[in-house]
Amino acid sequence: TMADNGNQSRWDVLKGTAGLGAITLAGCLGGDDDTVDLTVGSSSSGSSTYGNSQAIQRVVSNESDYVNFITQDAGGDPQSMRLFEDGELNSYSSGNYILNQALQQTGPFEAPDNIENFPQHGFGHLSLNLYWMALEDSDIETTDDLFGRDIYALPAGWGLRAMTEEMYGNVGLWEDLEEGVVNFETTEAASALEEGRVEAFITYSSNYTQLPSWATEIDSRVDVRPIEMTDDFVDAAQDFGGAGYEEVDEIGGWNQDVQGGDFAKHTWTETYPYLFDSEVPADAVYELMDICHNHFQSMQDANPTILNWDDPENFTFQLT
Repeated sequence: TMADNGNQSRWDVLKGTAGLGAITLAGCLGGDDDTVDLTVGSSSSGSSTYGNSQAIQRVVSNESDYVNFITQDAGGDPQSMRLFEDGELNSYSSGNYILNQALQQTGPFEAPDNIENFPQHGFGHLSLNLYWMALEDSDIETTDDLFGRDIYALPAGWGLRAMTEEMYGNVGLWEDLEEGVVNFETTEAASALEEGRVEAFITYSSNYTQLPSWATEIDSRVDVRPIEMTDDFVDAAQDFGGAGYEEVDEIGGWNQDVQGGDFAKHTWTETYPYLFDSEVPADAVYELMDICHNHFQSMQDANPTILNWDDPENFTFQLT
Protein backbone atom coordinates (compact mmCIF):
# COMPACT_ATOMS: atom_id res chain seq x y z
CA THR A 1 0.00 0.00 0.00
CA MET A 2 1.03 3.60 -0.33
CA ALA A 3 1.24 3.82 3.46
CA ASP A 4 3.98 1.22 3.34
CA ASN A 5 6.00 2.59 0.45
CA GLY A 6 7.99 5.20 2.31
CA ASN A 7 5.68 8.16 1.73
CA GLN A 8 4.88 10.25 4.73
CA SER A 9 1.72 9.84 6.74
CA ARG A 10 -0.15 12.97 7.78
CA TRP A 11 1.34 12.76 11.25
CA ASP A 12 4.88 12.31 9.94
CA VAL A 13 4.46 15.44 7.86
CA LEU A 14 2.89 17.39 10.71
CA LYS A 15 5.82 16.50 12.96
CA GLY A 16 8.26 17.55 10.28
CA THR A 17 6.76 20.79 9.03
CA ALA A 18 8.71 22.91 11.50
CA GLY A 19 11.95 21.76 9.91
CA LEU A 20 11.07 21.68 6.25
CA GLY A 21 14.35 23.34 5.38
CA ALA A 22 15.91 19.90 5.61
CA ILE A 23 14.55 18.75 2.28
CA THR A 24 14.09 15.07 1.66
CA LEU A 25 14.43 14.28 -2.00
CA ALA A 26 12.17 11.73 -3.23
CA GLY A 27 10.30 9.07 -6.15
CA CYS A 28 8.56 6.38 -9.23
CA LEU A 29 5.59 4.74 -10.65
CA GLY A 30 6.02 3.93 -14.31
CA GLY A 31 8.90 4.15 -16.72
CA ASP A 32 11.13 1.28 -17.74
CA ASP A 33 14.52 0.16 -16.48
CA ASP A 34 16.21 3.18 -18.01
CA THR A 35 13.66 5.94 -17.41
CA VAL A 36 11.63 7.47 -14.59
CA ASP A 37 8.18 8.89 -15.29
CA LEU A 38 7.16 11.81 -13.10
CA THR A 39 3.41 12.27 -13.57
CA VAL A 40 2.98 15.69 -12.02
CA GLY A 41 -0.41 17.01 -10.91
CA SER A 42 -0.34 20.67 -11.94
CA SER A 43 -3.65 22.32 -10.97
CA SER A 44 -5.59 23.03 -14.19
CA SER A 45 -4.86 24.19 -17.70
CA GLY A 46 -4.28 27.93 -17.77
CA SER A 47 -2.97 28.12 -14.22
CA SER A 48 0.51 29.33 -13.39
CA THR A 49 1.41 25.93 -11.99
CA TYR A 50 0.38 24.27 -15.24
CA GLY A 51 2.37 26.79 -17.27
CA ASN A 52 5.48 26.22 -15.16
CA SER A 53 5.14 22.46 -15.43
CA GLN A 54 4.76 22.61 -19.21
CA ALA A 55 7.88 24.75 -19.52
CA ILE A 56 9.84 22.32 -17.35
CA GLN A 57 8.48 19.38 -19.34
CA ARG A 58 9.65 20.81 -22.67
CA VAL A 59 13.21 21.41 -21.49
CA VAL A 60 13.51 18.14 -19.56
CA SER A 61 12.38 16.22 -22.65
CA ASN A 62 15.31 17.75 -24.54
CA GLU A 63 17.92 17.45 -21.81
CA SER A 64 17.27 14.08 -20.16
CA ASP A 65 17.10 10.50 -21.40
CA TYR A 66 16.35 9.39 -17.85
CA VAL A 67 13.53 11.60 -16.51
CA ASN A 68 10.15 12.02 -18.19
CA PHE A 69 8.34 15.02 -16.68
CA ILE A 70 4.65 14.61 -17.55
CA THR A 71 2.34 17.56 -16.82
CA GLN A 72 -1.10 16.40 -15.66
CA ASP A 73 -4.16 18.68 -15.53
CA ALA A 74 -5.71 17.54 -12.25
CA GLY A 75 -8.28 20.32 -11.95
CA GLY A 76 -6.83 21.86 -8.80
CA ASP A 77 -4.53 21.18 -5.87
CA PRO A 78 -7.00 19.17 -3.77
CA GLN A 79 -7.70 16.93 -6.75
CA SER A 80 -3.97 16.39 -7.26
CA MET A 81 -3.69 15.18 -3.68
CA ARG A 82 -6.59 12.78 -4.07
CA LEU A 83 -5.20 11.42 -7.33
CA PHE A 84 -1.87 10.85 -5.57
CA GLU A 85 -3.66 9.04 -2.75
CA ASP A 86 -5.38 6.86 -5.36
CA GLY A 87 -2.09 6.05 -7.09
CA GLU A 88 -2.92 8.01 -10.26
CA LEU A 89 -0.05 10.48 -9.82
CA ASN A 90 3.39 10.14 -8.31
CA SER A 91 4.15 13.86 -8.04
CA TYR A 92 2.27 17.12 -7.73
CA SER A 93 2.47 20.82 -7.07
CA SER A 94 0.43 22.25 -4.23
CA GLY A 95 0.02 25.62 -2.61
CA ASN A 96 1.15 25.52 0.98
CA TYR A 97 -2.28 26.68 2.16
CA ILE A 98 -4.00 23.64 0.66
CA LEU A 99 -1.20 21.34 1.80
CA ASN A 100 -1.70 22.59 5.34
CA GLN A 101 -5.47 22.07 5.07
CA ALA A 102 -4.86 18.46 4.08
CA LEU A 103 -2.43 17.96 6.96
CA GLN A 104 -4.84 19.51 9.47
CA GLN A 105 -7.90 17.75 7.97
CA THR A 106 -9.79 21.01 7.51
CA GLY A 107 -11.71 22.57 4.62
CA PRO A 108 -12.24 20.05 1.79
CA PHE A 109 -10.25 17.46 3.74
CA GLU A 110 -12.50 17.13 6.78
CA ALA A 111 -13.32 13.50 7.59
CA PRO A 112 -14.52 11.41 5.85
CA ASP A 113 -12.90 13.26 2.93
CA ASN A 114 -9.47 13.38 4.56
CA ILE A 115 -6.32 11.93 3.03
CA GLU A 116 -3.57 10.23 5.00
CA ASN A 117 -0.57 9.82 2.71
CA PHE A 118 1.66 12.49 1.32
CA PRO A 119 4.70 12.63 -0.95
CA GLN A 120 7.96 14.20 0.11
CA HIS A 121 8.94 17.83 -0.40
CA GLY A 122 11.01 18.52 -3.48
CA PHE A 123 11.57 22.16 -4.41
CA GLY A 124 9.80 25.48 -4.74
CA HIS A 125 8.74 26.82 -8.12
CA LEU A 126 6.11 29.50 -7.73
CA SER A 127 5.03 32.49 -5.69
CA LEU A 128 1.74 34.26 -6.39
CA ASN A 129 0.59 37.74 -5.44
CA LEU A 130 -3.21 38.02 -5.50
CA TYR A 131 -5.15 41.28 -5.80
CA TRP A 132 -8.48 42.79 -6.83
CA MET A 133 -9.20 44.46 -10.19
CA ALA A 134 -12.26 45.97 -11.86
CA LEU A 135 -13.42 46.90 -15.33
CA GLU A 136 -11.96 50.26 -16.39
CA ASP A 137 -15.41 51.82 -16.84
CA SER A 138 -16.85 50.42 -13.60
CA ASP A 139 -17.56 52.78 -10.71
CA ILE A 140 -15.94 50.31 -8.31
CA GLU A 141 -13.06 52.25 -6.78
CA THR A 142 -12.28 50.31 -3.61
CA THR A 143 -12.98 46.89 -2.15
CA ASP A 144 -15.81 48.45 -0.08
CA ASP A 145 -17.65 48.88 -3.41
CA LEU A 146 -17.58 45.13 -4.12
CA PHE A 147 -20.59 44.29 -1.98
CA GLY A 148 -23.73 43.69 -4.03
CA ARG A 149 -21.75 43.52 -7.28
CA ASP A 150 -21.17 40.59 -9.62
CA ILE A 151 -17.60 39.48 -8.96
CA TYR A 152 -15.24 36.64 -9.86
CA ALA A 153 -13.21 35.07 -7.06
CA LEU A 154 -11.40 32.33 -9.04
CA PRO A 155 -12.78 28.81 -9.67
CA ALA A 156 -14.66 27.16 -6.83
CA GLY A 157 -12.39 24.08 -6.89
CA TRP A 158 -9.14 26.00 -6.56
CA GLY A 159 -7.00 26.22 -3.46
CA LEU A 160 -6.61 29.95 -4.03
CA ARG A 161 -10.39 30.32 -3.83
CA ALA A 162 -10.57 28.32 -0.59
CA MET A 163 -7.73 30.38 0.87
CA THR A 164 -9.49 33.63 -0.04
CA GLU A 165 -12.83 32.44 1.35
CA GLU A 166 -11.23 31.58 4.67
CA MET A 167 -9.19 34.80 4.80
CA TYR A 168 -12.28 36.98 4.36
CA GLY A 169 -14.53 34.61 6.26
CA ASN A 170 -12.41 34.99 9.38
CA VAL A 171 -13.34 38.67 9.59
CA GLY A 172 -16.94 38.42 8.40
CA LEU A 173 -16.42 39.81 4.89
CA TRP A 174 -16.93 36.70 2.78
CA GLU A 175 -20.60 36.11 3.61
CA ASP A 176 -21.60 39.41 2.03
CA LEU A 177 -19.13 39.16 -0.84
CA GLU A 178 -20.34 35.66 -1.69
CA GLU A 179 -23.80 36.91 -2.60
CA GLY A 180 -22.32 38.43 -5.75
CA VAL A 181 -19.81 35.72 -6.63
CA VAL A 182 -20.31 34.23 -10.10
CA ASN A 183 -18.64 30.85 -10.61
CA PHE A 184 -16.99 29.73 -13.84
CA GLU A 185 -13.68 28.34 -15.03
CA THR A 186 -10.81 30.70 -15.81
CA THR A 187 -11.24 30.02 -19.54
CA GLU A 188 -14.50 32.04 -19.34
CA ALA A 189 -13.06 34.98 -17.43
CA ALA A 190 -12.25 37.27 -20.36
CA SER A 191 -15.66 36.69 -21.96
CA ALA A 192 -17.47 37.24 -18.66
CA LEU A 193 -15.72 40.59 -18.16
CA GLU A 194 -16.14 41.60 -21.80
CA GLU A 195 -19.87 40.85 -21.62
CA GLY A 196 -20.30 42.53 -18.24
CA ARG A 197 -21.37 39.36 -16.44
CA VAL A 198 -18.90 40.35 -13.75
CA GLU A 199 -17.26 43.74 -13.20
CA ALA A 200 -14.57 42.92 -10.64
CA PHE A 201 -12.29 39.96 -10.14
CA ILE A 202 -9.36 38.48 -8.28
CA THR A 203 -6.25 37.74 -10.26
CA TYR A 204 -2.55 37.30 -9.54
CA SER A 205 0.95 37.84 -10.81
CA SER A 206 3.38 34.92 -10.75
CA ASN A 207 6.82 35.59 -9.33
CA TYR A 208 5.98 39.31 -9.73
CA THR A 209 6.44 39.32 -13.50
CA GLN A 210 3.95 37.08 -15.28
CA LEU A 211 0.21 36.63 -15.62
CA PRO A 212 -1.49 33.24 -15.94
CA SER A 213 -2.69 32.62 -19.47
CA TRP A 214 -6.33 33.37 -18.61
CA ALA A 215 -5.37 36.81 -17.28
CA THR A 216 -3.23 37.42 -20.37
CA GLU A 217 -6.41 36.88 -22.38
CA ILE A 218 -8.19 39.47 -20.22
CA ASP A 219 -5.27 41.84 -20.83
CA SER A 220 -5.68 41.52 -24.59
CA ARG A 221 -9.47 41.85 -24.66
CA VAL A 222 -10.67 44.00 -21.75
CA ASP A 223 -9.60 47.32 -20.17
CA VAL A 224 -9.16 46.78 -16.44
CA ARG A 225 -7.53 48.51 -13.46
CA PRO A 226 -6.61 47.66 -9.88
CA ILE A 227 -8.84 48.88 -7.06
CA GLU A 228 -7.80 50.09 -3.66
CA MET A 229 -7.98 47.64 -0.76
CA THR A 230 -9.63 49.33 2.22
CA ASP A 231 -8.50 48.81 5.80
CA ASP A 232 -10.85 45.90 6.55
CA PHE A 233 -9.55 44.00 3.51
CA VAL A 234 -5.92 44.84 4.23
CA ASP A 235 -6.30 43.77 7.87
CA ALA A 236 -7.91 40.49 6.75
CA ALA A 237 -4.85 39.69 4.63
CA GLN A 238 -2.30 40.83 7.20
CA ASP A 239 -3.92 38.87 10.03
CA PHE A 240 -4.51 35.64 8.10
CA GLY A 241 -2.04 32.92 9.03
CA GLY A 242 -2.86 30.80 5.99
CA ALA A 243 -1.27 33.14 3.45
CA GLY A 244 1.41 35.76 3.20
CA TYR A 245 0.88 39.49 2.77
CA GLU A 246 2.88 41.93 0.70
CA GLU A 247 2.60 45.50 -0.49
CA VAL A 248 4.15 45.75 -3.96
CA ASP A 249 5.37 48.86 -5.76
CA GLU A 250 3.49 48.02 -8.93
CA ILE A 251 1.31 45.34 -10.46
CA GLY A 252 3.47 43.22 -12.74
CA GLY A 253 2.78 41.32 -15.95
CA TRP A 254 0.20 43.50 -17.73
CA ASN A 255 0.69 45.06 -21.15
CA GLN A 256 -1.95 47.71 -20.54
CA ASP A 257 -1.29 50.37 -17.91
CA VAL A 258 -2.87 48.99 -14.76
CA GLN A 259 -1.08 50.94 -12.04
CA GLY A 260 -4.35 52.75 -11.32
CA GLY A 261 -4.58 55.57 -8.82
CA ASP A 262 -2.03 56.73 -6.29
CA PHE A 263 -2.69 54.03 -3.72
CA ALA A 264 -0.76 51.15 -2.23
CA LYS A 265 -0.96 47.83 -4.05
CA HIS A 266 -1.82 45.36 -1.30
CA THR A 267 -1.60 41.66 -2.13
CA TRP A 268 -2.07 38.37 -0.37
CA THR A 269 0.41 35.69 -1.34
CA GLU A 270 0.81 31.94 -1.76
CA THR A 271 3.84 29.77 -2.50
CA TYR A 272 4.09 26.39 -4.21
CA PRO A 273 6.50 23.44 -3.99
CA TYR A 274 6.68 20.30 -6.08
CA LEU A 275 6.35 17.09 -4.08
CA PHE A 276 7.44 13.60 -5.13
CA ASP A 277 6.50 10.05 -4.23
CA SER A 278 9.15 8.41 -2.07
CA GLU A 279 9.45 5.64 -4.69
CA VAL A 280 10.81 8.12 -7.23
CA PRO A 281 14.57 7.53 -7.18
CA ALA A 282 16.42 10.37 -5.49
CA ASP A 283 18.79 10.63 -8.44
CA ALA A 284 15.81 11.33 -10.74
CA VAL A 285 14.77 14.31 -8.62
CA TYR A 286 18.40 15.41 -8.44
CA GLU A 287 18.64 15.29 -12.24
CA LEU A 288 15.41 17.27 -12.54
CA MET A 289 16.74 19.95 -10.19
CA ASP A 290 20.10 19.97 -11.97
CA ILE A 291 18.34 20.61 -15.29
CA CYS A 292 16.27 23.39 -13.68
CA HIS A 293 19.48 24.89 -12.28
CA ASN A 294 21.40 24.79 -15.55
CA HIS A 295 18.61 25.44 -18.06
CA PHE A 296 16.20 27.76 -16.25
CA GLN A 297 16.72 30.39 -18.98
CA SER A 298 15.39 28.02 -21.64
CA MET A 299 12.41 27.38 -19.38
CA GLN A 300 11.90 31.12 -18.94
CA ASP A 301 11.88 31.49 -22.74
CA ALA A 302 8.85 29.21 -22.76
CA ASN A 303 7.28 30.71 -19.63
CA PRO A 304 8.70 33.83 -17.94
CA THR A 305 7.15 32.74 -14.63
CA ILE A 306 9.95 30.22 -14.16
CA LEU A 307 12.26 31.13 -11.29
CA ASN A 308 15.94 31.93 -11.62
CA TRP A 309 17.18 28.60 -10.31
CA ASP A 310 20.76 29.68 -10.76
CA ASP A 311 20.30 30.83 -7.15
CA PRO A 312 19.88 27.68 -5.00
CA GLU A 313 17.76 29.63 -2.50
CA ASN A 314 15.02 29.75 -5.12
CA PHE A 315 14.64 25.99 -4.73
CA THR A 316 13.88 26.33 -1.02
CA PHE A 317 12.11 29.68 -0.55
CA GLN A 318 8.68 28.13 -0.04
CA LEU A 319 9.91 25.89 2.76
CA THR A 320 10.69 28.67 5.26
